Amino acid sequence: MNTSHESLKLWLSDVLTADGAYGATVDRPASFDPDRDPRHASRPKQTQRLSSVVASGRLTVPACGGSHAATDTRLTVKLKPPVELLRTVLKSDRQFHNEMHAYQNVVPFLFEHLPDGARGPALPVFVYGRNECGARWSEDVIVLEDPRNHGYVPARTPEHVAGAGSAHMDYGHLAVAIAALGRFHGMSFTAKQKNPVAFRKLVGNLREIQWDEDGWLVKGNGLKSMSMRGARPLMDQDKYRDGKLKGFLTMIREADRNLKLAMTPKEPFAVICHGDYCKPNILFEYDDAGHPRDAMITEFTAVRYGSPGLDLSYFLYKNADKDVQDNRWEDLLAVYLESVAAVLPADVKAPTAEQLHHELRFHALYGYAHLLFAVPNMINDNPRGLLDIDNDDDKTTVEDLLVARIDAADEKITEILSGTVRHIIDHGYAEQYEFPSNNSRL
Repeated sequence: MNTSHESLKLWLSDVLTADGAYGATVDRPASFDPDRDPRHASRPKQTQRLSSVVASGRLTVPACGGSHAATDTRLTVKLKPPVELLRTVLKSDRQFHNEMHAYQNVVPFLFEHLPDGARGPALPVFVYGRNECGARWSEDVIVLEDPRNHGYVPARTPEHVAGAGSAHMDYGHLAVAIAALGRFHGMSFTAKQKNPVAFRKLVGNLREIQWDEDGWLVKGNGLKSMSMRGARPLMDQDKYRDGKLKGFLTMIREADRNLKLAMTPKEPFAVICHGDYCKPNILFEYDDAGHPRDAMITEFTAVRYGSPGLDLSYFLYKNADKDVQDNRWEDLLAVYLESVAAVLPADVKAPTAEQLHHELRFHALYGYAHLLFAVPNMINDNPRGLLDIDNDDDKTTVEDLLVARIDAADEKITEILSGTVRHIIDHGYAEQYEFPSNNSRL
């Protein structure tokens, strides 16, 4: 599909009318008007993300007698990336499948089992989705209500934070965001206990987006060599010369194997994880004083079933700075556990703090591995990224791009990665590291 402003307007207006969105019919058709690119009025304003191209605009549906009031609302539209290699590498078809499955099936099921009076997390409102794949991939689309309709906006960076620190969130934002994550995870504990057969079916319909037959996103056990970037600086520090590094080195010696084991669901604490819980995928509602009071979870393309430690390690290592990790780690985990408990009925128990640390011990590798992807963006406003893939360059690989990104700013990247390795070691998450052999599934 030609994504000019006019073509997107006509096409999506027809799609939403045919679907009956907001009561639209042939006699009262939906009309979608995309926001225009201020630099090129003939094009829609779009944002290129790894998994999609995102546009926004206003939808109107006229009133019809007394049965239907007029609709006037903003929508967010997600399309697949135009570069074929990018769609293939990122498994766009599977990502769209996961997101549609989450909004259409998983989320409603989880909320059905929410106890009376309990408040689940804020989530986007799903409007329409299509994921036929194949030759008509350009017509695949996910349409959501714009979260701004409900008062949720991207995180506001405090005025005193600048540069690299702007990739992190302050404690107030982190606490609100981890509380939302706790409520999301907590709903899984109830749903799988109350209706295990239906829950198992929902989980079984999720698609794997990180692993191929020949390994993880980075092939050839490249994760091991990349992981050493954060370990080497600690080898020169007296504190870590007495064998404290041994556990981490054991963890990454068979990095692909251990990451695979970490991402394999184990009971009883496995939940439906977000999979990509970080600042760009979290929106906030603010009170009159400008403080965050609630968070909305968005972007369910990487949703998977696994330990809560997957989401927690990813979220905290990617979004909390060194000071918060060192001084408020336990506080944030306490907020998380309190939020899990808040959505559980009396006969469903939340994990204890000790059990949560056990989950983090064997799943912190997930957060560190994915930090390798994110760290260039954390220190550089315009890093060389995966979006630089050339559709005509069949020699470009994910490994090449990752190496180029990590080498883009030596000292800053090394500092972030070594700080994360230090935290993993100091909190005992790599101590005598040996993955348990019991990998039972739901």
